[in-house]
Amino acid sequence: MGLKLVSGKFRGKTLATTDNARELRPTQSLIREAIINTCLSYFDFNFSEIKVLDIFAGTGAVGFEFMSNSAKSVLFIERDPKCTKLIKANIQNLQLNASAKIFPLTAEAAIKKLSKNNFEIIFLDPPYSLPPKKFQKIVENIFEGKLLSEHGLLIIESGSGNWLDQSFDGCLSHLELVKKKEYGDSSIFFYTSDTEK
Repeated sequence: MGLKLVSGKFRGKTLATTDNARELRPTQSLIREAIINTCLSYFDFNFSEIKVLDIFAGTGAVGFEFMSNSAKSVLFIERDPKCTKLIKANIQNLQLNASAKIFPLTAEAAIKKLSKNNFEIIFLDPPYSLPPKKFQKIVENIFEGKLLSEHGLLIIESGSGNWLDQSFDGCLSHLELVKKKEYGDSSIFFYTSDTEK
């Protein structure tokens, strides 16, 4: 079954995918639309200067929704060759070579390489099997590297009821939870470092 974009100028476009799409766990269309709508409202419905970092990108569906809504750029971090091949094909098909790039690296390696690059939106959809301590280290590295802009949003997708949904064990204690949305077995967390927003 094709994976279609649900918002913006590419709405209805089908992304390249594989028979293993279920295994890749792409973010559901309802969730992608909710993420875009929340972010559009937060940034006053203007993505023209918004740079997005999509970590654990998988099929890249969330990043492509941002591109469809005129984000300035999206950087996909994904080390699985199967996924990077799909993302590259979709960049080509949507003619986004100038504004979308892939780092075929682990999250840790990519974050280190990106130190002091600013992103207005950072989206993380970590594997549900990711150990809590490893996730915490990744988040710590994001802030040590100053990757999130001062008024940016850190968005995390989690399976409802798993360790990520239940507790972040203080690794995000310096951020403000702006919104939490639940969709079936998924939860979406929106954090900001700007407590006045």
